[in-house]
Amino acid sequence: MTGIGGKATAGLAADDRKNLWPGISGACILYSAVIILFIFLGYRVQSREFYSGILITEFGIMLLPALVFTALSGVRFREALRLGPFRPANIPVVIGIMIFAVPVAALFNVLNLFLVNSIFGKVFVSSLPSAKNDAQFVVNLLVIAGSAGICEEVLFRGVLQRSFERFGAARSILLAALLFSLTHLDFQKIFGTFLLGALIGYIVYRTNSLYCGILAHFTNNAVAVTVSYISEKLLKAIQPSGGPTSGSVDFSEVFDTFSMLSKEELIIVFMIYGFMFLFAAVIFILMVFLLTRVNPVPPKPIPYEQEPAGEVETRGKAKGLLWLLPAILMILLWFYVQATAFLGIQNIVTETFKLLVGSV
Repeated sequence: MTGIGGKATAGLAADDRKNLWPGISGACILYSAVIILFIFLGYRVQSREFYSGILITEFGIMLLPALVFTALSGVRFREALRLGPFRPANIPVVIGIMIFAVPVAALFNVLNLFLVNSIFGKVFVSSLPSAKNDAQFVVNLLVIAGSAGICEEVLFRGVLQRSFERFGAARSILLAALLFSLTHLDFQKIFGTFLLGALIGYIVYRTNSLYCGILAHFTNNAVAVTVSYISEKLLKAIQPSGGPTSGSVDFSEVFDTFSMLSKEELIIVFMIYGFMFLFAAVIFILMVFLLTRVNPVPPKPIPYEQEPAGEVETRGKAKGLLWLLPAILMILLWFYVQATAFLGIQNIVTETFKLLVGSV
């Protein structure tokens, strides 16, 4: 137990004296290290073999460093990562939220793609490897949905978001979501990924359970894997010869198709999709409201040592964010190389970076 002012009593057990918040500087160093490893190692192994590369990236580059950092941070491991029991009533609520969040996130992704198409005149959307049979579908669920749901949630909502809670709950959720969206290394998907990251962050904060975040992340990825599998089956039924099952798809053709529609046709299309979106959005809002009813606002954790208050405290915490700069610079360099590829530009910077990484 701690005193009202945050001071520990003389007879306090060592484990009880630990903080719930990992250090901000350490968490930012962890993120920068993960990004550097992901760009120079994870991306290369994923390019060589997708499934083994995903497992190496998720478990070796994201999960393992996050667990080691947490174990060495002197925090109460179980409480810091929110690994306590959770309410079973949250299971259908979280699944429902994530299913009906798909159309909302899709709208943000379309806006993102439209912006990219307006700037570069083209967009290339990477597609997931489609399963050719039920066994591969199960493998995709375990690898793409399961491993990402566990490993990325421990890193982003378990370690980073918890660390940033020194800035307040809302700021921690948004900052962790921003880093989550940047980590996907694709400026064509930042809007939708940020929205999903913020939503999962809110679920974890509200339920006070990382397990709910893992379930939410798994559900989102499982929906994508399932849609890809069903689409592949429908494509084979319509076109037995099949087509490409993975890689990049030129999404700019979709915008070109819309531009050729008449005003009457556009109105009909927007009305249909608008109705579907509004229906999903209403159910989504109701499910989020249900989440707030089931889960009271979690209490703010009290650290063992009383931290200084006021402007000095804020400046001290903010300095720790400077350790994000190595990661941010690497991500911006990645985006620069990605943008030059869109424009068909090559220079010594892009060629050197591609040589070091393998490809972009």
